[in-house]
Amino acid sequence: MLDDLQFDVFGPLTVRRAGELIEIPQAKHRVVLASLLLRAGRTLTAEELIQQLWGGEPPLTARKTLQGYIARLRKVLGADAVVSRASGYAVEAGGGRLDLDRFNALLKKAEACTEPAERARLFREAMEQTKGTPLVDIPSEYLQQGDGAALLERWLNATENWADAEMAVGRYAEVLPRLRALVSEHPFRESAWGRLMTALFKAGRQGEALSTYQEARRLLSQELGVEPGAELRAAHRQILAGPAARPESAPDRPEPAAPAFGAGAGAAAGAGSPGPASPYTLPPRLAEFARPAVEAELGRWLREVSRDGGERTGPQTLDLYGAAGVGKTTMAVRLAHAVSPVFPDGQLYAELQDGHGFREPADVLGELLRALGVAPAALPGGLAERVALYRGLLSHRRVLVVLDGARDEAQVRPLLPASPTCAAVVTSLEMLSTLGGTRHVRLGLLSEGESLDILGRMIGRERLAAEERAARDLVRYCGRLPLAVRIVGARLLERPHWSLEQLARRMESERRRLDELAVGDLSVRDSLAVGYAALAAPEQRAFRLLSLLEMASVSVRVAAAALGLPDDRTEEILERLTAQHLLDADFVKGSGVHFSYHGLVRLYARELTFDADSVHSRHGAVQDALAAWYARPAGALVPLRATPTAPVPGPAVRAAAALPPELGFTA
Repeated sequence: MLDDLQFDVFGPLTVRRAGELIEIPQAKHRVVLASLLLRAGRTLTAEELIQQLWGGEPPLTARKTLQGYIARLRKVLGADAVVSRASGYAVEAGGGRLDLDRFNALLKKAEACTEPAERARLFREAMEQTKGTPLVDIPSEYLQQGDGAALLERWLNATENWADAEMAVGRYAEVLPRLRALVSEHPFRESAWGRLMTALFKAGRQGEALSTYQEARRLLSQELGVEPGAELRAAHRQILAGPAARPESAPDRPEPAAPAFGAGAGAAAGAGSPGPASPYTLPPRLAEFARPAVEAELGRWLREVSRDGGERTGPQTLDLYGAAGVGKTTMAVRLAHAVSPVFPDGQLYAELQDGHGFREPADVLGELLRALGVAPAALPGGLAERVALYRGLLSHRRVLVVLDGARDEAQVRPLLPASPTCAAVVTSLEMLSTLGGTRHVRLGLLSEGESLDILGRMIGRERLAAEERAARDLVRYCGRLPLAVRIVGARLLERPHWSLEQLARRMESERRRLDELAVGDLSVRDSLAVGYAALAAPEQRAFRLLSLLEMASVSVRVAAAALGLPDDRTEEILERLTAQHLLDADFVKGSGVHFSYHGLVRLYARELTFDADSVHSRHGAVQDALAAWYARPAGALVPLRATPTAPVPGPAVRAAAALPPELGFTA
């Protein structure tokens, strides 16, 4: 029975059924289970689990191998232990069956408690749920640096706050064994050394407290080449002053607590805090990427920003903008991972959109502040106060901030660090042209070679070479859009029995192409929907109706006729669609600026048209546009596409338009 299972992530990973230990000897199986338990009740995608297992170089059979690991865990733990969901896998471990949940629940009560004796008891009970350093037997570098690092910091902060609570009620000797173990396992954690010195001093062992300071100082000097920080030096001065003085590192009032696990690593901000945390909240680095020259150049620029930071006069920001699906997030995350050594004080990541639309800056700041170690109860309420606290915590530190999916400059400005030692990478559909101190880089479509390179690295070079013609067809159907290429690669990877030709035949039909370009939580249609949702109603209508025209490109005059709007208003709408990268703009000699669709974008727009616009509206737009096209000046010819890419209209539509079918249009 699932209810009989008990999971422990503190110390070695252990599972018990009705009190009996269940052996999980395979290291990879433990990595999968630990990853799921750290996100218990939530879904991890297959891509995330693959990252935890193999880092940036997964085998070609990674997805299939992962499915084998899941099957083995179900066989050992029970068929219902690991739940399959649409976007990945999850472990349900509610009801107090996971030591981490019990630890977090008690810790939350302890952090909120202000009565000293009760606070100490609650911290004591919370620490009794743990068996030492979490995940000690999980051989995953990515897990240990991500969720594992956040949990470790949470546990370390809780141990120190437990010691403070116990000392606040006079239990000095009782905290010594655990504090000695803490400095032994984490010898460079000055806050733990400070508490050990305080406990010894308060217990009447002044000589040992002074010896402890010398031990910490010698260790820091020999191993790191640094002197003790302000906290240790202050405690040392108080101990030298004698028993009448109270060490500064042992406050009688409770310290603000560390943030809850999952919000980021770090100690609490506020009175008595050892300082802001060094968070690392980046998503895993995606391996399949084909812009090495661009990535290398931007990486060099960010490293220069870091080196020259102290001489800069303002924040240094990189704005990666471009159409949906061109790989902006992938580039931003890869860059952040690549330059992380030159931003040693942390790398922060925040998504600026959620399922309800664009997030408010105050909400994003709350997430960033919690990642920096500010306890939820200590968060300021107003936007201005949160901005001030956020920028104060980042002052004179080297932190890289990644802000993904920005709406506009107004959303981004409060989230940018003010310190010249920090940098930010922002992704957006539109260029954020009014952000000062910003470098703007547009990401476009891939070349055919770059697309094939991504596909080959995903499915294997030999498999690609065996069907090179079909591979080129697939890339063409993807329109060289990175997201589409990744989806095609993922579908072929999880279906090793498919030939490339088989998938190419499925994608040949424009009616089903967008259906084929979806796998797991990736979808070209969903990606395009983000930009469409950001449009005003007149812009959405124009985006839909103009897709019906089978012209290679359309002028403002023809578009205005189709939409029934003045030329100047139409031009504004077309420019807005271009800024959102839902249209492309090109200058045509003798005819001015013309606007066109990417192939997949046109298919998406047409889907919307047949759902949102009446038959009369569609027919009228096509009739008026083609009438305007026939009336064009002689020097403004722009050839129509010879072959329609949408279903050929029925005879009634052609009759209504009074046009020959070979011109090609869709109503």
